Amino acid sequence: MEYFLQQKLQEDKKFKKYFEENSNYIKYLNRNPAYYKTFMKEMKELYKERTTDKLSDAINTIDIVSSIIDTLK
Repeated sequence: MEYFLQQKLQEDKKFKKYFEENSNYIKYLNRNPAYYKTFMKEMKELYKERTTDKLSDAINTIDIVSSIIDTLK
């Protein structure tokens, strides 16, 4: 595996944890470093770190706050 990939995987705890849980990525990343984008996409999907996930969490929080305010009136 290329050094920059190893370094990136060691820097972030979430990446490292996902990589350890799904060790089949070692084979893919050794063969084709471009597979890193797919690895990142799947990891972000699992840990709900996509932009759409963050946006929906923010909307849910706003809904909860507005419902609490409505009940206090």
